Amino acid sequence: MTGKTTGANGWAQGIVLCVAMACTGGMSAQALSDTARVYNIGEVVVTGSNNVTGRDLLPYTVSVMDGRQLEATGRTQLLSALSGHVPSLFVSERNIFGFGISNGGSGGIKIRGVGGDPTNAVLMMVDGQPQFAGLYSHSVADFYETEYVERVEVLRGPASVLYGSNAMGGVVNVITRNARHEGVHTTLTSQYGSYNTWQTALTNTVRFGRFSSLVSVGYDRTDGIRDNFDFEQKSVYAKIGYDISRRWQVRADYSLMNFTGNDPVYPRLSDAESTDIYHQNITRGEASLSLSNSYDDMSGCVRMYYSYGNHFVDDPRHFHSLDDRFGVLAYQNFSPWAGTDITLGFDFDTYTGEIPVSGGHAFGDGSLQAQMQTIGRKSITEYSPYVAFSQGLFDGVLTLNGGLRMANSDRFGTYWVPQGGVVVRPGGDWMVKASLAKGYRNPSFREMYLYRMANPELEPESMMNYEVTVGKTFSRYFGFDVTAYFSEGSNMIQTVSMKNVNTGSFRNKGLELSVDSRPTDKLVLNATYSHMYTSLAGLTAAPKNQYSLGVAWQPAGRLSVDAGLRGVGGLYVADGVDRQDYVLVNMKLTYKAMRSLDVFAAFDNMTNAEYTINEGYEMPGFTAMGGVKLRF
Repeated sequence: MTGKTTGANGWAQGIVLCVAMACTGGMSAQALSDTARVYNIGEVVVTGSNNVTGRDLLPYTVSVMDGRQLEATGRTQLLSALSGHVPSLFVSERNIFGFGISNGGSGGIKIRGVGGDPTNAVLMMVDGQPQFAGLYSHSVADFYETEYVERVEVLRGPASVLYGSNAMGGVVNVITRNARHEGVHTTLTSQYGSYNTWQTALTNTVRFGRFSSLVSVGYDRTDGIRDNFDFEQKSVYAKIGYDISRRWQVRADYSLMNFTGNDPVYPRLSDAESTDIYHQNITRGEASLSLSNSYDDMSGCVRMYYSYGNHFVDDPRHFHSLDDRFGVLAYQNFSPWAGTDITLGFDFDTYTGEIPVSGGHAFGDGSLQAQMQTIGRKSITEYSPYVAFSQGLFDGVLTLNGGLRMANSDRFGTYWVPQGGVVVRPGGDWMVKASLAKGYRNPSFREMYLYRMANPELEPESMMNYEVTVGKTFSRYFGFDVTAYFSEGSNMIQTVSMKNVNTGSFRNKGLELSVDSRPTDKLVLNATYSHMYTSLAGLTAAPKNQYSLGVAWQPAGRLSVDAGLRGVGGLYVADGVDRQDYVLVNMKLTYKAMRSLDVFAAFDNMTNAEYTINEGYEMPGFTAMGGVKLRF
């Protein structure tokens, strides 16, 4: 079961009430057999429902990557680890860590061509709690690390019924680790490599009876792939829990992250002769407090959360923005009769954003400089009840799903959001499901109030999605699923005659395929492919074709090999830039030197492919990292 988690202010703000019992799976390096069902049907998930539900019983298409798979990529940045491993998901990158400087243009997530730059229509969540910077409404990609992650669930397609605005294109939900074993357990991971890159994380878990905790401290830094492209990041994440009884649990968490970075490329995009350097210093804090219950026929949660962001950007105008968010969520699941699951929920959110002083001065004269750089404090309050249900019929052969959200906002009024689906299991481990879902995204503060194109009269964007999935598990050794979808967006925000207006539209359609196989107990294979057509001629971060092949192999008792191939075709970057076609080959070797010590080496882009994702940013060629993982 899930909910929505996390939030905090500065280095020490946040007390808050809530709970999300995260269903987590995970797999160990010694148990490769557990990896066999990475993308296949029948796995328990939480992203698509506020209840523990089998993926094949949801009206959504869900992909899952667990901690073992994330670790096998050799990436510490979570979104970089996901990119290329989930069908139709693409993340904008431009440095060795993936992003290197975090704004809407780098680290922007798109699913099926829908997402953000600089705003976002794919919702990032941690343990079910929404994550985004209030001014621009995009997540800060650099801050999400793999070290304390149990699994990641990616819901492809609109999820606005359960998660509201910013979930129009889909959801990426990060499930953090829990302390599962009695006692104190600590893991230290450290690695060093290309471009003077250093990454270190210390994670500690504690469980004594009803009490549990997790603390993770991380430090990353690099010189970057070119001069003056360095950055560093410091982070801390902590959560504690107490089981009041077998039925009731309380949880609290806190995270604080600081990111500083430089970028010499960004200023040159508008002035080729510029010698300016884009400087950025971002601090974000989050905290939450939650209470959950679990009975035989019902379960639920209530949570309060708070988040805060303080962004300094010298581009070189000394841009400074503040944002914060306070929210309460509550839901209850129950089964009034056999085969029926109902979720009743309510969300409340207030988020604000402001630019108190920009360019070193507070402009209030209505000048162009003022319009481009300063806004006073703005706020939006949303409150939305919703309901979702599933009804199994004919001994599980047929399952009906439905849901409805009444989205209310003090700025945008009332917006009705429906979804529905049907799942058929005719036998022989076949599964067929069809669904339709509506998604929406509220305009960001940036679109309404910032820069000359600002328009405070903007209305929410909307999208309808239709899809059909067919899947089959042939044996414990092989399974597949294929999805065809059609998405149609309307009322999209675009700039016309230097003003943001609701005149845009799009049609995206495509095909997605996932296959996994376990020929032997020591060999796991998985592959994905996605093809997308869009009516938009200049859609960035949305390749026409994506494909991947992953191999997890244990040739010897102490040695494990993780290798992957990722291909991208027909990627539009900018006018005047050739569409990008490239293939990346990556590998990670891990040797268990002792019971408590792993030694590893990771190699990315082993063929030294040349490619670009963001205009002006050539991506790194061959890179290598080596390190150790110590458990005590």
